[in-house]
Amino acid sequence: MSTPTVLVADDDPPIREGLCDVLEHEEYDTLEASDGKTALARLEKSIVDLLLLDLKMPRVSGMEVLRKTVEEHPDVPVVIVSGKGTIQKAVKATKIGAYDFLEKPVNAQRLLVTVRNALERARLERQRDRLLEDVRERYRMVGTSDAMQRVYDRIDKAAGSDCRVLITGESGTGKELVARAIHHNSERAGAPFVTVNCAALPEELIESELFGHEKGAFTGAEGEHRGKFAQAEDGTLFLDEIGDMSLAAQSKTLRAIETGRVQPIGSEEPIEVNVRVLAATNADLETAIEGRGDFREDLYYRLNVLRIEVPPLRERREDIPDLVAHFLSKVTKEEAPDLGEDALALLMSHDWPGNVRELENAIRRLVVLNEGDSIGAGAVEQALDEPEQKFSSEEVGLRAARDQFEAAYIRQALRAHGGAIQSTADALGIDRSSLWRKMDEYGIETQE
Repeated sequence: MSTPTVLVADDDPPIREGLCDVLEHEEYDTLEASDGKTALARLEKSIVDLLLLDLKMPRVSGMEVLRKTVEEHPDVPVVIVSGKGTIQKAVKATKIGAYDFLEKPVNAQRLLVTVRNALERARLERQRDRLLEDVRERYRMVGTSDAMQRVYDRIDKAAGSDCRVLITGESGTGKELVARAIHHNSERAGAPFVTVNCAALPEELIESELFGHEKGAFTGAEGEHRGKFAQAEDGTLFLDEIGDMSLAAQSKTLRAIETGRVQPIGSEEPIEVNVRVLAATNADLETAIEGRGDFREDLYYRLNVLRIEVPPLRERREDIPDLVAHFLSKVTKEEAPDLGEDALALLMSHDWPGNVRELENAIRRLVVLNEGDSIGAGAVEQALDEPEQKFSSEEVGLRAARDQFEAAYIRQALRAHGGAIQSTADALGIDRSSLWRKMDEYGIETQE
């Protein structure tokens, strides 16, 4: 790691030199500025990791230097060095964005501790920002159509507030991506994003999953369990397929949203939670409310503060080329094969009832099945028809049919990659040991 550089900005030469001596003794690099204008110029031209700033400065005031630093160099922590007459201003400076302030004459040990802590916090914040950027890239949404521009606009509005959002759309359209985009661009981005698939949880378990339980609360509760509301503290709870939640769980969810409290099963004391709730559904909740009474109207209005409708892929076909390019680069991890115009035309004309999820799976199959550096219409037809081609004509059970498909899929992947185990495993999205285990299970030889 490079040695941190501290810019010492003070118009008093003995104080400035004394601060530099203390820092250099601890092997920090230092730069000096005798006035505010010079300090700003140093920040522009040099790599500065921390600014020690006197508030009473000629040419440009220390307070103005602080404001510009916070605005233009937000990754540079600022520590105010303040005389007795400027303590009140130093306190104000911390509200503007200064990390801390030190009173003159500065204690050397206090100076070093403050500088070390400020640099460490800045390092952790940069690390957090990089991680958040990685997450944003991983869950990046693709598409420039008018329909997606409307979605992006809604995401921006939702991210800028803390309101509850109901995300609607068909299966496979990317509702969870919308929820993640809202979370990772909001003030809660550094806190957890917790997902609950309401459709996948049995009715008898969903309350335990959401609200937690105490040890011995019911048969099988061998230990304490923190519910999803508690796990998402200070962050976002995403309730996917909210339309499949039981009426009893809906009632308790409504109460948790209204009171900001949840009560674990078996506990007599509720716990407070600070959670933003986002919900998604592919169901028509209005019909569920008015027709069958399967969804609580009061919960619906609590969740539906802001609504985002995610369009099906067939209504934004102009995004398919960008999506295909994105998935090809994501799946191949190397140079993506060329896609012919006839192949793209076939992909554009397909109805995609499974939406973006179906398209991604088709691209994965296409990469596995295709031979050569280019992809033609024939390969696309094969990839689109693949699920229907894999079963024998005799009637088989679900497990046997799945095994047939998996074995044939692995054989074709091996052929496409010349029998190379590592590249085949990478294409299938599994590790080498898992591929070897599957091959042994199905009696597949590499020379096939």
